[in-house]
Amino acid sequence: MSHSPSPILRRRRPRRLSRGSRRRNLPRQSEAVSTAVKMGIYSRMPAIRSALVVTAVWLIATGIYFAFRDDVITRLISGQMELQNTYEDPIGELRAPIDRIMGQQFFDQEQVKQRANALLQRQARISLSLDKVEQKQAETLTEVEDHIDTRARQMHSVLADLGINAGRALAEGAPGRPFVPVKPPQSVASDFERQLYRIDVGRAQIDRLRQTLVAVPVRKPVIGEIETTSQFGMRMHPLLRRLAIHTGIDLRGDTGEPVRATATGKVTIAGRAGGYGKMVEISHGNRLATRYAHLSEISVKIGQVVRIGEIIGRIGSTGRATGPHLHYETRVNGEAVDPQKFLRAGSTLGDV
Repeated sequence: MSHSPSPILRRRRPRRLSRGSRRRNLPRQSEAVSTAVKMGIYSRMPAIRSALVVTAVWLIATGIYFAFRDDVITRLISGQMELQNTYEDPIGELRAPIDRIMGQQFFDQEQVKQRANALLQRQARISLSLDKVEQKQAETLTEVEDHIDTRARQMHSVLADLGINAGRALAEGAPGRPFVPVKPPQSVASDFERQLYRIDVGRAQIDRLRQTLVAVPVRKPVIGEIETTSQFGMRMHPLLRRLAIHTGIDLRGDTGEPVRATATGKVTIAGRAGGYGKMVEISHGNRLATRYAHLSEISVKIGQVVRIGEIIGRIGSTGRATGPHLHYETRVNGEAVDPQKFLRAGSTLGDV
């Protein structure tokens, strides 16, 4: 049994045109296409014109740029140079004083450095000089201290040999003075201050010993070199022609030559005294006394205070004397002792 195809499922086949009909339809299709193309072109004409204008402007600008590029660049460079020159002149004018100021500052700095170096060098020289001065000062103070110590020991030794107590002699001698104690240096004191303190103490000791020695008959009773014609001790008396104790020493001299006090003291005898002739006796304190006999002239009075080296009379030959000379005695506690002992002490001490 055959079935006919369903009208729904039946596929409609295109209708084929004949060659003649196709040829007749071609012009119509071409005209439609041409019309459509023309319509599209006409619709796009403004955009195309704008693109053409932009392109033309760009081409013209590019041409002008390449045509006038060198000129533009030259003008730009020239303008830049003119601008640079315009600003360089004031800048140069400003730079000149700045350079001068900088140069002056540099010069001033150099001067300051030179002055600072000069000051440092001067300070170094001054420090070196001060060190030398301090060293010289220390050496000088040491020498002074050693001299004072040596002198003090010498005076103590002389007074000890003479049997004199320096402290007691000073108490019995000249009037006292206000006592002002010397303060010892503190623990923080420098070596220089301590040395000065020792020197001050030594000088005070020297002064005290000097005051003592002023009242000790260690000086010569006549000026110049003395010539002893008769020593102290046992001798044959020149007039009595028998042994006797010579209680002093005889010093050669001419009549009228001055006789001087050998120490500071008070006159206890001033006049004739038997075989002594004209005689002066001086008490020096500390149990010391001196006698000056056979004088031709007496220049002092009893109770008068005489200073060391003061003239008390003149050489003569009064009393038991064979010629002009000075009989000089030194007495301790009223007993005659050899005056040469005191005169040698004076030679050892030199100028007190």
